[in-house]
Amino acid sequence: MAYKNRFVLAAAAALLSLGLATTALAAPSNFSVQADELEYDLGSGEAVAKGSVVLKQDGGVATANYARFNSKTKSGVLTGNVVADREDMHITCNEFIVHNENDLSAVGGASISKAGKRLNADRVNYYKEREFAETIGGWARLTDSDGSTLNAAKIDYNMAAGVANAYGGVDINSPARNLTASADSAVYKTDNSGYVELIGNAKATQNGNSVAGDKLRLTNTNVAIADGDVKIIYIPEKQPAVLGKEKQGAEQALA
Repeated sequence: MAYKNRFVLAAAAALLSLGLATTALAAPSNFSVQADELEYDLGSGEAVAKGSVVLKQDGGVATANYARFNSKTKSGVLTGNVVADREDMHITCNEFIVHNENDLSAVGGASISKAGKRLNADRVNYYKEREFAETIGGWARLTDSDGSTLNAAKIDYNMAAGVANAYGGVDINSPARNLTASADSAVYKTDNSGYVELIGNAKATQNGNSVAGDKLRLTNTNVAIADGDVKIIYIPEKQPAVLGKEKQGAEQALA
């Protein structure tokens, strides 16, 4: 049984990488696998872990109800209440598919968080070498650290460059800035000096004021740049009534 488990532990290395910080199977690494039941086929390289599965490697941890993986192809699937953490990346989903050392898919209520941003969708494909994520399904949401949300039918997120592209029914809500916006598509530069560019039927409203056009660019300094059939609605702030000189003098005397 000890011999059998030793092979199971070695096979787990491919799956433990989770595509987040992969290490070649032959490279030195610290890893372990725990489960209620472990099985391994020496001929095919197939392994199965059942019940309270915990996979660890060099600080990365993944938990699930069930896991099936292959030590030769370095691929596998975790299912049931999957939670995976590696450095600053956190993933939750119902099914976690490791296609190879670099490519993975989170399926069923998928959520991937990194650097204060969270991407949600029915399915998220992640490609480690490019640090690129894409959503699959009819909806997607990118949430910022201040609670602002960008909703769309599809979102592609280049995490290395900090640029997200949103397509189809884009809707933005930023309570921190009292801002809402909508467009056919959008480009979101996610760093602190970034911007949101709204493309097609673009509209933004902030503090009761709105601007619309074929294209809008909203900056972090609350500047809006509009192009094409621009429409602006501006509501001036109410100013306090000016007191007459006599009333002012009376109030000053009372003061």
